[in-house]
Amino acid sequence: MNWEKHKWYIIGATALGILIIFYLVKSVSAVNKSVRTFDDAYFASLEQKEGDTINLCAIPGYIDMIREKAFLSSQVRMADSDSIGLLINIRDSVIQLLIKGLPIRTVRIDEYDVSPFFQRAHQEAVYSMLSSPLVITGMQATFMKDPVNVKIAPKDTSEATIDVRPDTTDYEAVFFTLETDRNVRFYFEQQEDTVGADRRARFLFDLKDRSRSAKATMKAVAGFRTPPYVPYIKIWLSKAEAKIIYRAIPREGLIVLTQ
Repeated sequence: MNWEKHKWYIIGATALGILIIFYLVKSVSAVNKSVRTFDDAYFASLEQKEGDTINLCAIPGYIDMIREKAFLSSQVRMADSDSIGLLINIRDSVIQLLIKGLPIRTVRIDEYDVSPFFQRAHQEAVYSMLSSPLVITGMQATFMKDPVNVKIAPKDTSEATIDVRPDTTDYEAVFFTLETDRNVRFYFEQQEDTVGADRRARFLFDLKDRSRSAKATMKAVAGFRTPPYVPYIKIWLSKAEAKIIYRAIPREGLIVLTQ
């Protein structure tokens, strides 16, 4: 083997391998750092009492109690709003649109995927965060939130007809994300994948999100820092229901979450 001829390829491959390993290690550690920072912030906000070393989460039924308390507290606070609110119940696989605490639409969740952050973080800290509604701070979707319908007024009553045309936007693929003020990101995706256009939209939607995450991760890795981590919840449901939910909730709406 000609060392002089191939040494730069070997050096380059070695450097690339080290960079990839460093990237993977930092990506995995991002979850742990996020959990640690979250827990530390919660306990720093509490009034610590000397000798208070009891682990309440180890008591049978305690986590269920604080989960239910947080769920009810968040619903009460959302009921004070005049806008449509979004309730996401992961445990029961149900999503509801609420007004003043009353459900106006209930949707079954077909599938879901929850970030490991919610299991690794201290449960008291998690349900303290969920004891009030999350506020939507950003939306991105593969379709318009407020579709524009252009209608031409008839010249007289003889030209007036009842508009019974079907929804012409039904062909649109339905994928969207919701950013919140608690740094929790929600992904909503249609369960159906029957036509090529839907598959392409799913691929591009996923690619765009992965590219955004990879860009932030590479920027952090280049500076030898732990990349940012955003806890997520991914939800799959029917195309029609997903579109209704996205168009119903306000741009700065409230989300009640229990999981």
